[in-house]
Amino acid sequence: MSLRRRLRIAMRGSLYQLPPALQHHIGAAKRTLLRQFDWANSIERLRLEEADYINNTAAHNRRQPQRKKIAIYSLQHWSPVEYGLAMALHLRGHDVYGILCDGLLPLCEMNLGPNIRPPCDACSQNLSRYETAFGFDYERLKNYLTNDDLTAAELLIVNTPDDDLLDLKVNNIPVGLFGQREIQRYYRGFVFEPQLDPAFRKWLVSAVLHTWLSERWLDRVQPEIVGVCSGRTLPTACIFTVAKQRGVPVVTWDGAATRADSLMFAHNESATEIPLDELWKTYRDVPLSAVELHELETFMGAWSRSEVTPFPYNTRPLEDEASIRQQLGLRNNAPLVVAYTNTSWDIAVIDRDVGFESMFDWLFAVVEAADSHPEMDFVVRAHPAEKRTPAELQSRTPVGPELRNRFQLPSNLKIIEGDDPISSYTLASMARVNMLYASRLGLELALKGTRPWIAGAVTYRDKGFTFDLKSKAHLFESLKNIAQPDGLSDNQVQLAQRFAYLWFYRYELRLPLLHPADKRFSLRSFTELGPGGNETIDSLCEAFVSGGPFVELTQKQLILSR
Repeated sequence: MSLRRRLRIAMRGSLYQLPPALQHHIGAAKRTLLRQFDWANSIERLRLEEADYINNTAAHNRRQPQRKKIAIYSLQHWSPVEYGLAMALHLRGHDVYGILCDGLLPLCEMNLGPNIRPPCDACSQNLSRYETAFGFDYERLKNYLTNDDLTAAELLIVNTPDDDLLDLKVNNIPVGLFGQREIQRYYRGFVFEPQLDPAFRKWLVSAVLHTWLSERWLDRVQPEIVGVCSGRTLPTACIFTVAKQRGVPVVTWDGAATRADSLMFAHNESATEIPLDELWKTYRDVPLSAVELHELETFMGAWSRSEVTPFPYNTRPLEDEASIRQQLGLRNNAPLVVAYTNTSWDIAVIDRDVGFESMFDWLFAVVEAADSHPEMDFVVRAHPAEKRTPAELQSRTPVGPELRNRFQLPSNLKIIEGDDPISSYTLASMARVNMLYASRLGLELALKGTRPWIAGAVTYRDKGFTFDLKSKAHLFESLKNIAQPDGLSDNQVQLAQRFAYLWFYRYELRLPLLHPADKRFSLRSFTELGPGGNETIDSLCEAFVSGGPFVELTQKQLILSR
């Protein structure tokens, strides 16, 4: 950890020792002094100015047929997506309920990093600012959970043997699985034996409490629809699974890496997993127009140059094949196999497994394969996000050091670190085999005519243009017959193009009104969220309550200029 980060944590720890009210005033002064953007006050002022419109519109539409009771579960969020969506539904006459955290959880979203979280009272006071801004009156966690519940949850986890923790279920909710996901996010790295980590048990206590909270809150509200971000993180997975267990329709959403103002929505599945199987049945045989194809090719070109990626992954790539061969010590006549990784704690990757227990289990198999095939050269290319991201997002278990610590690596296996400028695309053109776990790079390669070998449960697996690895044995057997690079036919490339367009342009919804690229949320008027104010919001709310598909909403949208 850098000295700068240690100082920041120390200063934050000192601040959190102060009374909550004083922390609140210091935070407000800091935002003013540093001119940090904060939308709560401006939205509250606008709401008060337009109270008549909000009240009259909601009251009028509440008399319309087919109004729904909707529960938005967002314990520790201050995102304008959650509140903007709740207000849009409210203005259309639906009854919207919410709940916010006010303490009790041993570990929560504020701990991720792991960070020193603020005192619960101060955090709750801060969260309420955004609730107040939109004029909602949400319930609080402690309305449903008590210290006795905390004690009961702690006893349950203490009395569960280590070997049973990963498979632990509470009321048929797999809290052990959710805790296993969360411990990776918590450490920003992969934890190989979470059941031996003290923090894992704390996360399990939180998971038990989230489960009981979800059950009791749904009993009280009796919603017809539950809305929740992600559906895969520990807090959201609990409510998602409890609701599905009870047959309550669930809508999930998440941001998209493709564009800073994009969102993804899904019915009864996690939007984070990009569930496109059913939509693919509709769009698989729909040819792209020349305009759509040009749009896709232009975007993918910009992506490959790191011009539109979430972070500048590789802006000055090394693309000279001879230089790459020399740097890595690759043999001219040896078949090349390249394995491209994900960041180990990516929530979209954790437990997205098919024939391997994890991404690292697959990488360990790659090392074993390299040892068994001295006539081939193998390269493990670490994901740039391991290094080329802000410090708090960098992986604590980068794949290179992990492999070197575990193995005496064979001489024909080379590792490229995340911050190395060697071009992954040039490597792919040199390789006989390109293997991935769950990275979108495989789809990029398919668009270029190369069939990717897929080891994990990525969304484009089994769509007609990939080679899908089923197990370690399948990997070893497949490597015996790689005489030539596995190219794709024109028809298969067209399938990859259609899938990429389905993902990036039909499924992902560009909504700068609620999810501005610069994160500076604002409204000119609450009429923008009301009926007729924004075509995308209209379509989104209709799909939300009707169960209709969240697809091609962007095609209909009226993007308001900012």
